[in-house]
Amino acid sequence: MVASGAALTSILMRLTKRGGVQNFQSIFWNQVAQMIFVLCLTIAVRPKLRRESWKETAVLVSGGIIRVVATVCLCLSYLHVLPGNTSSVVYGLGPVLTIGLAALITKERPTVVHIIGMVICICGVTMVGVSMNAKETNNQTVQQQVVTLLYPISASALLTLGLCWVLLRWLSKRGVPLVTHMFYYSIDGILLLPLAYVVEKPKWSFPPDTWGLLVAQTLAYAMQYLCNAAAIHNETAATVQIVKVLTVPSVFVLGFFVLEMVPNVLEICGGAIVTSPGDYGFVDSSQRDLQVYE
Repeated sequence: MVASGAALTSILMRLTKRGGVQNFQSIFWNQVAQMIFVLCLTIAVRPKLRRESWKETAVLVSGGIIRVVATVCLCLSYLHVLPGNTSSVVYGLGPVLTIGLAALITKERPTVVHIIGMVICICGVTMVGVSMNAKETNNQTVQQQVVTLLYPISASALLTLGLCWVLLRWLSKRGVPLVTHMFYYSIDGILLLPLAYVVEKPKWSFPPDTWGLLVAQTLAYAMQYLCNAAAIHNETAATVQIVKVLTVPSVFVLGFFVLEMVPNVLEICGGAIVTSPGDYGFVDSSQRDLQVYE
């Protein structure tokens, strides 16, 4: 669900942009849908939002703010970089950063499999980074190419270094309910509306087909976030990040059939290399689940 939701969101954001939805406006609607889902869950579950210690509350608030920055970088990557390349860089670097931070913060030591996966991911990301000089970036200046590449890299770093998921795992270990940190991580999305008016001049009148795509986009975004948070709550941060690289082949396939974006050989090879640790992680996780049930 996490991988398919992320892939579908990236493609739909491209389509809504073609329909006239601007950058920060699109990101704002994503956050609104996520906030509505989380508020409904909060009302249904009614967690005690004041029972956390000051340290846990500070982590929740700061993590939510940094997550907004990470979300902006990630969504701008979807809109300005080839979706397949964005997914390869973000989900390729994600396991590397997450495994290191998980070892420092949550004391979840990486296994040999995790370390091998990190090396493979770095190789794949390097290939994709080189390929990004083609297609959309071949008519840009060197400065524009660097900025374009920094979108997915900064999103990947902030999604992990910003403690969005590693700290969520840390909070879960301390007994903070899942709905509580989902609530804190969602309410900071309201910051994007004034930002949309400062940076852009959004319009709110779209044809019906664009509204339909926008609704589908926001639903896909909200559902993949909820599934991701639930997965982190129950699995180690490293395992979830490794399995999330399965987003990469989904994005390449959808981009080819929906957006008619044909990846070059280097992009395909880099994406395949990045995906291989996720395939192994998925099989390993499934085997462990079967052993538990047995």
